[in-house]
Amino acid sequence: MSDQTTIPTRPGTLAEVVRRVRDEHDELRFCLAGFLDEFYANRVPFTRRARIEAEPGLFGDERRDAFIGAIGEHLCHRWGLGEPPAWTHDPARFLARPWFMGPERMKAFLLAESPSAFRRRFIFTEAEPLRRASMPKDGRWWAYETMRTGLVPEPEDIEPSERVQPTDSVQVK
Repeated sequence: MSDQTTIPTRPGTLAEVVRRVRDEHDELRFCLAGFLDEFYANRVPFTRRARIEAEPGLFGDERRDAFIGAIGEHLCHRWGLGEPPAWTHDPARFLARPWFMGPERMKAFLLAESPSAFRRRFIFTEAEPLRRASMPKDGRWWAYETMRTGLVPEPEDIEPSERVQPTDSVQVK
């Protein structure tokens, strides 16, 4: 008998994150971290979009369900992936009461900084709530880091924006 241990794979889609947390009782924060690392490592918009396209199902926990909806919508907006998938608009993906993801003394900051996908669900968080070490360091990332930490990047530290600009779009004649 071999003494091999199986290394768990990272969830490749939001649907897989929800399934693993709900059915296999994995920790949401670890599954989400693995998913985001995979998402950020893949710089192709079409395949990034595919990672959030499938309806992930519900936890039955209003905060987690709204959080997953905010993640799907935010990733579309933040990385220029088009309109968010229809499942993100499900009323079950919205809270009736505010949820502040930080200490009481941070409420005003969280109200001001929360991205729209989170704010419209009454989830109040920091400006880059899905920040990971693997996240591309584009101009927006550096702007936030400069405000947050005082670090100022060297020009070579800023990765080109991954957003598709209107001038970059293909024009059909």
